[in-house]
Amino acid sequence: MHHFTFLVLLVLLVSTPKTLAQTCLQKMDSVYHFKYSEPEKARFYATALLEDLDSGRCVTELGLAALYNNIGLSLWEISEKKKGLDALLRGLHEELKTKPETHPDLLGLYYNLSTFYRESANFRAAQESLDKAEHIITRHFANDQKKKVGFLYNKGVYNREKGDFSESVDALENAIDLINNPSDSTQIALQIELGTTYRNFGDMAQSEATLIKAIQAAEGNQELLLLRAIDRLSALMIELGDFSDSETYLLENLALKDSLFSSRPILKLETYNNLSILYYQLNDLESAEKYIAMGLDENKDIRSVKPKLLNNLATIYMREGKLDEAEKYFNESAEDFQEIYGSINPDYATTLSNLAGIYKLRGELNRALDTYSKVLDMDRAIYGTNHPTYATSLSNVGLLYMQFGSMGLAKKLLNQAKQIRLKTLGGYHPLYIKTVNDLAIYHLIAKDTLAAMDAFDHALDAEIHHMHDIFPVLTDNQRKLYFNETRSNIERYCALAFQPSFVHTPYAIHAVNHFINTKGMLFYASEKMRRIILASGDEAIIKTYNTWREEKYLLAQAYLLTKEEREKQGLDIEEMEVYCANLEKELAQTFHVFLEEERSAYHTWEEISEVIPDSTAMIDIIQYRNYHAKVVDQKLDQGFEDQAHYVAFIIKKDSVIEAVTWDRAIDFEKGLKLYNNAIKFGIKDKLTYKIFWEPIQTHLSDVKRVYLSPDGIYHKLNPAILYDNDNQKYVADKINISNITSGKDLIYKENKPLIREARIVGNPDFSNVQTEYMQLKQLAGAEEEAKDITKILDVRKWHTESYYFAEATEDQIKAFQNPGVIHIATHGFFKDDPENVDPLHSSGIFLSKKEGSSNDGILTAYEAMNLQLDQTSLVVLAACETGLGTVKNGEGVFGLQRAFLVAGADNVLISLVKINDQAARRFMNLLYEQLRDLENPQQAFFKARALYRQEDENPYNWGAYILVTKG
Repeated sequence: MHHFTFLVLLVLLVSTPKTLAQTCLQKMDSVYHFKYSEPEKARFYATALLEDLDSGRCVTELGLAALYNNIGLSLWEISEKKKGLDALLRGLHEELKTKPETHPDLLGLYYNLSTFYRESANFRAAQESLDKAEHIITRHFANDQKKKVGFLYNKGVYNREKGDFSESVDALENAIDLINNPSDSTQIALQIELGTTYRNFGDMAQSEATLIKAIQAAEGNQELLLLRAIDRLSALMIELGDFSDSETYLLENLALKDSLFSSRPILKLETYNNLSILYYQLNDLESAEKYIAMGLDENKDIRSVKPKLLNNLATIYMREGKLDEAEKYFNESAEDFQEIYGSINPDYATTLSNLAGIYKLRGELNRALDTYSKVLDMDRAIYGTNHPTYATSLSNVGLLYMQFGSMGLAKKLLNQAKQIRLKTLGGYHPLYIKTVNDLAIYHLIAKDTLAAMDAFDHALDAEIHHMHDIFPVLTDNQRKLYFNETRSNIERYCALAFQPSFVHTPYAIHAVNHFINTKGMLFYASEKMRRIILASGDEAIIKTYNTWREEKYLLAQAYLLTKEEREKQGLDIEEMEVYCANLEKELAQTFHVFLEEERSAYHTWEEISEVIPDSTAMIDIIQYRNYHAKVVDQKLDQGFEDQAHYVAFIIKKDSVIEAVTWDRAIDFEKGLKLYNNAIKFGIKDKLTYKIFWEPIQTHLSDVKRVYLSPDGIYHKLNPAILYDNDNQKYVADKINISNITSGKDLIYKENKPLIREARIVGNPDFSNVQTEYMQLKQLAGAEEEAKDITKILDVRKWHTESYYFAEATEDQIKAFQNPGVIHIATHGFFKDDPENVDPLHSSGIFLSKKEGSSNDGILTAYEAMNLQLDQTSLVVLAACETGLGTVKNGEGVFGLQRAFLVAGADNVLISLVKINDQAARRFMNLLYEQLRDLENPQQAFFKARALYRQEDENPYNWGAYILVTKG
């Protein structure tokens, strides 16, 4: 694991210097004068003063203990850690010559020693010093509120750094209660530390509330504390994925620090570090590197800071593939950490672990193993043998042993890491899931395929359930990043489960269930939910919604806590999940949009079978590629083959599921080329039916209606126009096919009455629309098509509104409120660049740009899924290739069809090809005539297509459209 560390700057409780003799006084003053601006000079004077103290040149009557104490603190601040600690210990020694160790004059020394030991990760010595301080408080200052507060502050910070967050919270909250003055600077400082502790504890909501409270109290009268609180709140926001606001706050903070504290660059370090972490998370490595460089440049002489920033800089270089530069700075960072803190230190261990990762990437496995083993010993000494960090090192060493071929030892260490993570983190935590996946890879290499599949399946089950629960509180970008990794894990499992020897076993059925539950997951309209519910004005519902959001938020954070932390907070994952589910059901009864949240629950194929009508089947087509994992010449070789294979599962009523396989030598890409040529030239070819549909059709003798959930190449064709040459029939002559995103949609099928309201949009004005996709030409034929539809529907109590040319704006479509039908005749687009383009923004339609509007005239899939169409029965996208989109295995087409379904529409009619204006106009006339008479979009579509085939036998025209439905 390679990662950044957050910088948290603390203020030590410093004793006030006593009056000194002239020579020593001058040196002490010089140390204070130069320690921020010129640390090298401060270091020179501090060393000279220490020599005077040790040689007795400073008169004893002036207080040797006080001198040692203050010079020790100054040495600590300029990163002479060992000298600083030695000075404090000598100061304590001087005090103990004339005073008992419980004397009140020693209180400050014990605090400072505790802080020194804590920051050096010597928690046992830190605890001993703190215990002595507590003994003095109890004996001499039982009624001194200020002294009690000071002790509780130190105790709170100590316990947080030690990892005992519950004790830290108790101490800091008790200190705040003693002061009970929100504007008091000490209380504000305590609030900041309490908010930081809550963040480390995993209680993000409480952390945010506490830090905001500190900010409000500090505004206007405590500038330094205000800036510190904003830094801590920004760090919290980065962890929560709220990158936009955190960036704004941090940049404003940096500007204020520049203007108010330009002579103290160390105060900007926390901001610099937070900005570098923020930009690293955003993959803006150039900006991340810039802020680290600024921190290093302004604080190059502060030895305790430099190694942290060097570690972070090396982490950036590592991601960029600059392994030589990364190694250089990891080495420098490690050397500095070791010199300052010694060999048993968490930061030193982290940097060494990162360095071992460099060696592993280079193939220097012996060197990597030596370094990882050293880190393992350090982690054992620092954390003990039952800590997640120790488990990480066990895993790192175990994976290396696997590459060396020491399979028995690798298995032992990986299992040990798994057990530690299960015990300390629980079975929901991502790190536990990673360990299970690592063990699955081990089993594959050991050629124990069954054990590997069991492990992959177990990890996926936890991962998908976790994903369903946390999606509501993730940002769009976080959902995409999370799902990308999950999708790869699903594909890996399917590659094994769909092998000929397993495709008829429960493993394949588990894979089907995983697919059913993840197709289309990125289309999650959380913003729409919030907007509709808050606009309702119903205070009770709004309160329920806010409670649901808070509970979902807490649930997402609970997954990331250790088991012990959850127990301390009284959190039960299963109880929280049930509570959230009940709130969702309550909201769904009032707001249709919340059904989308209900659909995020995990469902199985058996539940789909229960709702399938007679003579109907649901077909889930799944693309997969062969996967391999092996060790070759001590290198782990794993990955997917390029060639795609397919399997289909046919689900019928009465708990029937049938697997369909294809000969693995079939070239589906070649088949697609044959298909495209056939429809382009109107050829009744003999091959494409046999490739794409014949293996499926043999299972459909008792079926008249099919709900098809396509994947991969099946998104790019319409099975209805495949021609069965043996029987001289098209597939459309045998069955009616509607596409669905996932079989889960059938579980939530609703029978909504058709509202006789239509909004018709045609031939937008493209003159003000800026696009890189194509040269947009006006669509006069589309406008005539739209006008025909208006005439057809302007009968039988239909209400229609039409928008042409300049009126066909993006603003207008976004203003639609649940019309029964929406017809949009315009250009569509998609950008097939899945690696570099956000899929939610890579497809859409072009409209007019309203003058003065913030909308650009391009309605993307992301924007479409936030429309309010909960009562809309049909959306017709009469545009060029609106059915296309970025095809990604396992999640369907990231295109407009899914977006409009998520927005609430029951059915979406899309085009796979561009047909001539006359053919399109005629087909649409027939469609709306049937819709007017039948008032059922699905029946109208199939009837219109049958009627159109009587006039035009060319499948390129009558098969240009497909219907995507919820059931």
